[in-house]
Amino acid sequence: MSEIHSEIKILVVDDERFVRTVICAKLKLAGYDSVGVESVEKAVTILKAAPNSFSAIISDIMMGDMDGFVFRDIVRGINAKIPFFFLTALDPEEGSGFLRRIMDDSISYYLPKAVGTEMLINRVRHVVASHRVERFIQNKIEDDRKSLKLASHIQRSLLPFEAVRRDAGFYSIYFRPLDIVSGDLFEAVPFGDKSYLYVLGDIQGHGTSAALAMTAVQSFLMNFSISNNDEKGMALGPEDVANMLQSFFRRNLADITYMTADICIHTPLKGMVRWISCGAPDIVVMDGGKDIPVNPERRGGVPIGLFPDTVYTKNDVVETPLSDTALCLAFTDGLIDISRDAQGDDKLPVSLSRELRSGITDSARRDGSCMAAAAKYMKALSELGYDKMQDDVTLLMFGKTLVRPGIYEDTVRLLPQKIDGLSQDVAAWCREQGWPDEGITRIQLVLEEKLMNVYDHGIDDRDRMHEVVSVRLKRIRDNAVLTVWDPGSPEPSIVVAAGDSDVAFEKANQNMAGRGRGRLIVREICDGIERNSYPPLNETTYHIPLCGKKPAE
Repeated sequence: MSEIHSEIKILVVDDERFVRTVICAKLKLAGYDSVGVESVEKAVTILKAAPNSFSAIISDIMMGDMDGFVFRDIVRGINAKIPFFFLTALDPEEGSGFLRRIMDDSISYYLPKAVGTEMLINRVRHVVASHRVERFIQNKIEDDRKSLKLASHIQRSLLPFEAVRRDAGFYSIYFRPLDIVSGDLFEAVPFGDKSYLYVLGDIQGHGTSAALAMTAVQSFLMNFSISNNDEKGMALGPEDVANMLQSFFRRNLADITYMTADICIHTPLKGMVRWISCGAPDIVVMDGGKDIPVNPERRGGVPIGLFPDTVYTKNDVVETPLSDTALCLAFTDGLIDISRDAQGDDKLPVSLSRELRSGITDSARRDGSCMAAAAKYMKALSELGYDKMQDDVTLLMFGKTLVRPGIYEDTVRLLPQKIDGLSQDVAAWCREQGWPDEGITRIQLVLEEKLMNVYDHGIDDRDRMHEVVSVRLKRIRDNAVLTVWDPGSPEPSIVVAAGDSDVAFEKANQNMAGRGRGRLIVREICDGIERNSYPPLNETTYHIPLCGKKPAE
């Protein structure tokens, strides 16, 4: 009795009717569905109409209308993965080289034209079965990756905004999973009167299990009620938050995993951060280009959930005084493990890390670019070759909000009503500086055009509610200098000055697509546009004349 393979269809191509008929008959006797055609032209027509309907092709090499190898090249343009059998009477010992040409393609095989039924069926069965298993595995991998991508969107939807600037304090986050999903988490919430609670955690392990635990802990952080006082009216501290998390792990994740964490309560107006390290790297405080010692007594506790009976106390907490210009950096140990080689042996030296972060944060404080400092730090590491991650990397930077004379800074959610409100705030600030009305109009046009383009063509609609942009505005002589940091696809750093060609301008603004004559208006208004990429941030700086140049009509 023949095997049942009717769902497997084989295309047979040979210009000799006898050979074609015999091969098809042998395949049908074994239970396969076979289709025989006499020409490459007919075979190509059939394949184009249904490129995935055949499980294999059996073709002659020497045919009147076309060489079998040319036919295979055409097939690869239609279906790159279909097994291809060359059926030929050529003698492989004659040195014609056709065997080498067959082997140039990893899923091409040789069959002699006088092949017996048993050999033909066994060879086809083995190759087709192997290919079907491989295709099943690839489809399963692709389905799993689609599921992981969906999970990554769910994870990101649970995270707070990546940057927030408040009246008293600000924070920004750099978040990059090793793969698709992450075991890192963070939370940032107002905590009492002008204080802010920051939790940066790293779930032990990698992959799906760590990501599921991260989702559970992040949901807990989002939903438990926090005030700055406990039931007795006493002020809560980092140790109390750590004990809440310890209780959650003991109830829900016991014997499954644990988490290292930095828990910080920042009170900018008092110049103080109280924090506890639960098995995580200590926070770093940078001020004036120097690292400030923060934990000489080596206080801290064990990872949360590692031992069921752990209790965190005030003795585990560090109180660090901060100047107005100080910046605090907390990070997961993925930053410590970053290296220049895939094996993770050539790790980032501590001295180099200190030098880079101190220089970048000092510059950020002076020029009002704190919101981009973490991303610029990671870009600097990458340019020095330290871009091989061994784990998820998350950096949290926070500090006191400073109001600097002559510099406007803000961070806003990427929504039309928020963009309009920002434009009005910028205009009001410019009037306070005594800037001319015509210059203010230009600034508003450029700002609104830029932000609405980012809104229209953002990263992903599913992440839209978590997109924020940061802006900085200052005056240099007769120009307003507007800088926008927005999330988006990275692109090469380029500079476009006034007078450059339309092609160069379009390249500089390739992410600003589709808002009518908006780009033409911006080009006419600006004396120059600079664009840099600090993934995941794009940095665009517009040089806008305050007077003497008319906006485009």
